[in-house]
Amino acid sequence: MPTIDDYPRYAWHMLAGVRAKMESGLASQRARDLAPWLDLAQPRAILDVGNGSLRPQYALMRNAGHRVVGIDFVNRPGISWKRSVYRVLRRLYALQLGIPAVAMDQHGLIGGNVGILPFASRSFDLAISNAAFEHFLDVPAVLADLQRVLRPGGMIWVGVHLFTSPSGGHNVSFTQYPLRSLPPGAEPWDHLRAQRRPFTVPLNRWRKSQFLAAFAEQFEVLTHYCGLREGEQWLTPALEAELADYTRDELTCGTLVIVARKQADSR
Repeated sequence: MPTIDDYPRYAWHMLAGVRAKMESGLASQRARDLAPWLDLAQPRAILDVGNGSLRPQYALMRNAGHRVVGIDFVNRPGISWKRSVYRVLRRLYALQLGIPAVAMDQHGLIGGNVGILPFASRSFDLAISNAAFEHFLDVPAVLADLQRVLRPGGMIWVGVHLFTSPSGGHNVSFTQYPLRSLPPGAEPWDHLRAQRRPFTVPLNRWRKSQFLAAFAEQFEVLTHYCGLREGEQWLTPALEAELADYTRDELTCGTLVIVARKQADSR
C-alpha cells in the first residue's frame, strides 16, 4: 500500500520527467515490436485497453496521427480531488512528452467494462494495453472480445505486470519501475510468501504460462519476452528454494510483453 513516504518520490519522478521518459521509451519499444507485422507510420484504428488515469500511451498514439479509443472504468465522469490532481498531471505529462495538451482530452475515451466492448466487430487494426491485464478478473472474456473487435490480421500488443515479480502484489512501491529498493520492514516476494502486506487493487494472480495459453486460444502469438527485470539482487539460494514452485524467470520478470495477431481468416 502506498505510504506518505512514497508520494514525494512519486512527485519527483513526475516533475523530473522520469515517468515521461519511460512512457516515450515504451511507445518506441512497441513500434519496434510491431514493425515486422504492422507499419505504424500509417494512420491506424487503435484501441487502448485500460488506458489509466494519466493515459500517456493513448495521448502519444493520438499525437502520432492514429484514431485512438481508450476504454477504462476511470474514464467515467465524476468530480473528486484525485481527478483534479490527475488533470494537472496530464498537462505536465503532455509538456514533458512534447505533445499538445489536447491529445490528452476525453474525445476518444469511454468509461466501460473491457470484457464487454461496446464496438462493432472488426473495428480496430491494433489493440494495446500496458499494466492492465493483471487487474482483469476474467482474462478469457477480455481476449475473446478483443478478438472480435480486431480486423482479420489485426495486432495486439500487451505488457503485463506479472504477479510473480517482486512488485507484482502492487503493495511494495508504486514509484519504482523496475523495483530497486524495499520499504522498511518489507520482505521480498511477501505476496508469494507470508502475505503480511494487503493487496490494495484487484489482481487475478495469473502466471506467465496462463497468459500465454489464454492468448494462444484467441490469437497467433508471434513473440513474447520479458520487457523489464527486477529482484535478482534479493533472490538468494535459500529464497529461491523457498519459492521453488516458481521459476527464476517468473520471479524476476516484472513485465511480460506479448505480441499476437488475429488470424486472417478469423471472423
